[in-house]
Amino acid sequence: MSDIQAGSPRFRASFSIDRKRALHWVLKVGDLQKSVEFLSKVFGMRVLRHEEFESGCEATCNGPYAGAWSKTMVGYGPERTNFALELTANYGVHSYEKGNDLRHIGIRCITTPSSPWIPFSKKHMVEQAKKLGYAVDEELGMITGPDGYKFRLVDAEEKDVVGRDPFCEVSLNVTNLEFTLAYWRDLLKMRAPSVNSDLGVTDTKVTQGRPSARLVWGADVVALEFVQLPEEEKLEHAAAFGRIAFSTEEGPKQMFDRITIAKEDNMRYTGSIINEPITLRTPGKADVVVTILADPDGYEICFVNEDGFNDLSTLKPGLDFINWGERAAREAKMESWAARKK
Repeated sequence: MSDIQAGSPRFRASFSIDRKRALHWVLKVGDLQKSVEFLSKVFGMRVLRHEEFESGCEATCNGPYAGAWSKTMVGYGPERTNFALELTANYGVHSYEKGNDLRHIGIRCITTPSSPWIPFSKKHMVEQAKKLGYAVDEELGMITGPDGYKFRLVDAEEKDVVGRDPFCEVSLNVTNLEFTLAYWRDLLKMRAPSVNSDLGVTDTKVTQGRPSARLVWGADVVALEFVQLPEEEKLEHAAAFGRIAFSTEEGPKQMFDRITIAKEDNMRYTGSIINEPITLRTPGKADVVVTILADPDGYEICFVNEDGFNDLSTLKPGLDFINWGERAAREAKMESWAARKK
């Protein structure tokens, strides 16, 4: 039994049954318009929410950048029930060095739809990607997007896709699967998917036969897949590194306290704390409280209070619209200002 599984009485008392859900994965993008076009035309996603910011996020949502940036949520349905991708675009940053951390985002697709009008057809996704000039590995079902991020087409029956969130997995490389499970399963209390769930299915061809594991929260529609890197390969996050966000009914402080106690008890594999609980304010909406943690491999994890997030993500008129003309003018103005400073 690991020290985390055993734990002190104080540590064991820090655990509570709490509703949690995977909300989104953050992707830094160099060309927002190209990314939105790719995700909408290939996978049928739509803009759920778009917000512009004058300066960097207190919780480093946009990475280590202090300037103006934008957040665009894309996906298939309301954020309070569906998973999404958060596209982070920092003005003046047109590309990000990519590491080997994020393997792919998994999207369910239908191989043999009963009608040409049925959405999420694998054939249509592949054809659209090729038409737009993106790389397609049909053997592995992988499509590589404009910033080098990979999207895996996960074969599913029509009944398992229609009326359901097509997102199904976020696959990550890890350096040591044992340490990863000690953190995510034993410390954070995620669990293996139900034996009857497709979220528990691993494609060994895609994982290249390497040790792997899948974990979810209770009612998740998306699984986190962890795949161990070969011993000789180092994990690199690089500038493009993303983060996963989860909502928590009780609020992020209980997760922060749990990690704090584990550290005070000198437990192993407790990762690090990037931000203690802080309040982020958005004019006209509820405040959200977030804490940012990092696992033993440095993967960033954002826990946010459920009530605040549900209000923040509720679609308001105009927020699902991106004014490309205004963005272009803003970009040109900032580049002109930067040029004068040189």
